[in-house]
Amino acid sequence: MAKIILHFANIFYLNCYQNLFSKDYPRKILLIFLLVVSAVKAQDSTRSEVFRNDFPRRQSIVKAKYPSYSLIAGYILTRDANRGDPFAQHELGIRYLLGSGFPKDTSKAIYWIYKAVAQNLPAARFNYGIMLYNGIGVPWNPFEAYSNFKSASDYGLPEAQFAEGMMYVDNLIVNRDYNKAYMLFKQAADAKYKSAIEALDQLLKSGFIPPNEPTAKIVPPKQEETSQVLNANWDVDLYDFEKAEKDTSEKFLQEMLSNKKGDLKKYLGIESVDSTKADTTANGLLTYAAQSGSPEAMLIIARSYEKGILYKKDIAKAASYYLRATRLGSYKAGQTLYKLVQSEAFINQLKERVVRGEADAMYAWAGITALGYSNQIAAQQALEFLKKAVDKKHIPSMIELGLLYINGTMVEKNREKAFHYWEMAKNLGSKEAEVRIAFANILEKSNPANLSDDIKTLDSITNEGSVFAQTALAYCYEKGIGVREDKGNAVRLYRHAAQRGNQSAFNSLKRLYDELRPEDEKFKIYESTN
Repeated sequence: MAKIILHFANIFYLNCYQNLFSKDYPRKILLIFLLVVSAVKAQDSTRSEVFRNDFPRRQSIVKAKYPSYSLIAGYILTRDANRGDPFAQHELGIRYLLGSGFPKDTSKAIYWIYKAVAQNLPAARFNYGIMLYNGIGVPWNPFEAYSNFKSASDYGLPEAQFAEGMMYVDNLIVNRDYNKAYMLFKQAADAKYKSAIEALDQLLKSGFIPPNEPTAKIVPPKQEETSQVLNANWDVDLYDFEKAEKDTSEKFLQEMLSNKKGDLKKYLGIESVDSTKADTTANGLLTYAAQSGSPEAMLIIARSYEKGILYKKDIAKAASYYLRATRLGSYKAGQTLYKLVQSEAFINQLKERVVRGEADAMYAWAGITALGYSNQIAAQQALEFLKKAVDKKHIPSMIELGLLYINGTMVEKNREKAFHYWEMAKNLGSKEAEVRIAFANILEKSNPANLSDDIKTLDSITNEGSVFAQTALAYCYEKGIGVREDKGNAVRLYRHAAQRGNQSAFNSLKRLYDELRPEDEKFKIYESTN
């Protein structure tokens, strides 16, 4: 059951292009839900339009139709908003947000939308929840967002029912409850809401057994009582990397690699890859993603070498890739590597490869020792193995030595030596080394006013698939280091990295929620046993 959690959560995570509010926001960042400016002519607009994007490759439009204001002039809309009409207030707020017939003004947008929220207009509640969930014009507050989603959900808005259901899957805002999630998805699905239908399908495929009680029906309000939201299109991410843990067959891997290029890029975290810079065959994308720092790609390659499926069986290379993925925060890779180390046959094979002087084997043996997975060799011997591998221009060994020196593991801390090895790797084309240098500079904050190049490095390599760069960039937004503090953007980046298997990102994501968590009992999260 747990395998669907981060996938559902990642799909629901809402965000927007910051150019609605700030000119300096990097437009390249990949978003899940998207609010963008629509070039809508005022004289033709009978509805507010909010563009939302489940994945970067697709866009859909949520259209809120306001029955009382067909082709209405701006001054009449403003007049009626000032008179307290919640429909006019909401419409005016959305128009200010999008710059549709009015100058873009986030402060005014929030002001008028909140006026409609105060009158409990469901569509306003829902849109205000989106803003709170992302920190759009208001401080990021997922708990207040939940309250607004729930209010609109109780009133029968299918999008809000789906949104509230997602909260019961996520286990970050309210305590996980699959029965409640199912019932809310079912209500939205009964209203023909596509994403809820797909969510139900995914939930049932995961092994969930629906409750016996019939789903309670909520009677939708009359049209004149609320705004109608039409044509929403929230897809459910059906990719499930945990399947690879259970199905290591050649068939599964070949099917995965035969997917559409866009799907494969998304799966490997390299949606923004420039086709002119990489081999766009499946194996080419896999190699590119691994070189760019994708733990998903490294885990697939490691498993392939271990089982001899896509590549010739090679236990040393398998261990090397598992170790690299582990260093990038992949819990699954670390878990698999630890299990391998418990096998005497594996250890004996690795030893034989070390004796032959193979760089991958020496790197893997040293890394296993540094992680504490094995104590069969001394720390000094592990260091010698790494240095010998470095002499063979083995890039992962250079990065590993840098990590040992920067952290003081098995050696005395030495920043200069750490950077020396990382610079060696960077000069040989290592993206990971480039990220580690940039992030180390940022953490030191020796010159906070001169971090723009390091931030650009994290941003660029994030878009090339590096989960470490993604997590590091999230930290910068969380703390306001080198960029304007933006908790909503930090959460989005942490969430995406966590969905990709980065344990550090998940811990940071949970910490951000816990730091803001109200005392209210309904927001208390119990340890999940799923």
